[in-house]
Amino acid sequence: MKESYKLIDLFAGAGGLSNGFEQTKRFEVVGAVEINEAARKTFEHNHRSDLILKAEENGESDITKMDFKFISSTLNLNPLQTVIVGGPPCQGFSNANRQKNYLISGNNQLVKEFVRAIDEIKPIGFVMENVKTMKSKTHKFFVTEDNSQTVDYSSLDHLQKISGDDVIYSEDRIDLIVTSTLSKNLVTAYDSLKEVPSPIIADKDLLTRLRTLQRRFQKYRSITLKSNQEKLEVERILAVLENYNSQDIFIENTVNNLKILLDNILMGSITSEPLTTHLSTFNEYNRFLTRCKELKDEKIKCIKLETKSESNGDIKVEAVVYSYNVVTYLKKVFKHLGYRLDSEVLDASLYGVPQRRKRFIMMGVRNKITEVKLPKQTSNNLFTVKDAINDLENIEPQQEFDNYNKNIYIDLPEASSLVKDYFRKGITENFLFNHVNTNSSPLIKKRFEEIRKTNGKNFHSLSEELKSSYGDASRTQNTVYLRLNYDEPSPTVVNVRKSMWQHPTKARALSIREAARLQSFKDSFEFHGRKDEQYQQVGNAVPPLLAKAIAEKLVEYLDEIQEIDSSK
Repeated sequence: MKESYKLIDLFAGAGGLSNGFEQTKRFEVVGAVEINEAARKTFEHNHRSDLILKAEENGESDITKMDFKFISSTLNLNPLQTVIVGGPPCQGFSNANRQKNYLISGNNQLVKEFVRAIDEIKPIGFVMENVKTMKSKTHKFFVTEDNSQTVDYSSLDHLQKISGDDVIYSEDRIDLIVTSTLSKNLVTAYDSLKEVPSPIIADKDLLTRLRTLQRRFQKYRSITLKSNQEKLEVERILAVLENYNSQDIFIENTVNNLKILLDNILMGSITSEPLTTHLSTFNEYNRFLTRCKELKDEKIKCIKLETKSESNGDIKVEAVVYSYNVVTYLKKVFKHLGYRLDSEVLDASLYGVPQRRKRFIMMGVRNKITEVKLPKQTSNNLFTVKDAINDLENIEPQQEFDNYNKNIYIDLPEASSLVKDYFRKGITENFLFNHVNTNSSPLIKKRFEEIRKTNGKNFHSLSEELKSSYGDASRTQNTVYLRLNYDEPSPTVVNVRKSMWQHPTKARALSIREAARLQSFKDSFEFHGRKDEQYQQVGNAVPPLLAKAIAEKLVEYLDEIQEIDSSK
């Protein structure tokens, strides 16, 4: 009997990776990390309730607080019989696409936590899954200040240690602010990031209130407080400003002018443009301070601050830093740790999944002899949406989990081989879990019906009348109100509730179970949490059949290593 391997699943989500590995019968899940409560419940229900690993520091399944050496000892792991899998979130960095004024996406810290887990446990093999664009230039790390107390997986010292003669980092720039209202003397007053003071207003709610007041004037040419909550927040801002002192005369004047404006707003409507100019000036300067603080909080190594005058008269301030590509780094660090690697973008439809889902996969084996290759296409047939969900077509989805009737499945002789030999294999009852969809509004039902009747494809197939509630209908993505095609694999499954995906032949939203089928979850796999949480879990998951194909390839290498070791 061939040996089984212990599996640790990091960023486990609902457990798609674990499920696929378990289907090989060669892997036993012994631990998982997942910070989201609903996803944890799903994982525990489909595995065991005692598998979720928790940090001693706070009792949470928080990877940033975990001591993996301690966990390895507690679970009595043998590194030569242990495999780690996971899909750490990795946000691309783009100055042009900041969300909610957030600048650098936590320096992609969670990817480095995955590296730390591999470094501390030293498993015989690992698999990392991520977005298909992970190789792109927007997916980068920034070099951080050296920290002698702990291993910093993005310090210059660490990079030089793993890179040998190669230099994988290069000079880069982060835009801190582009302004037409701040004086050049103000933003050039600081020679280094360390000299930049803390934000004058740091509370996020108060910052949001100041930006809202500014937008209100831009839209209505006046500012009037609309609620007691707004009044209380303005009073809180004034209290902060009263305690603020600066040696810089421009900053002192900006703060004093803002105080005058806010005092006037508390007494009634403001329509004076000169007064409100001080609000936009303050917001710009405080945003600059906030972004500098973010770099300091993330310990980004800032070579210098550089100010440029743009051709249109604007002033741009940049932080000169070092950055390096995420995938280049991962290849270097895992090679340094003794792993042979292969990485590429795999299309799930080539591995038996009824969905064209392209994901970046990196597989590593800790061995200096074996050449490692990811699996090539394992399925000769592309399974379609019809193969996956046609048998559910006439089973009406329910709208709520309260009083959900699970005894609803009807066996169809014409059901596909995918249904009979995979989704329903081993299920003798007529149970069907999670066949729930959204209780759509009358307007949404009208849209579904029109798309169905006209054989439309998505939102853009609708009449102008049914598009009118959208602010700019022309900019709506093609995946919104997407009607699936029975004769093709599904496009990449996302949160299909948010995107309003439609059944191929019915004027209704896709159910959670139908979305799970497209992801290749068996019908015996139950999802837990609120409706929107379940849809999100399905959309975030690694398709189990893709995971299974990767696991089968990995285990070939692991068995080969065991045979070599036993023959010595």
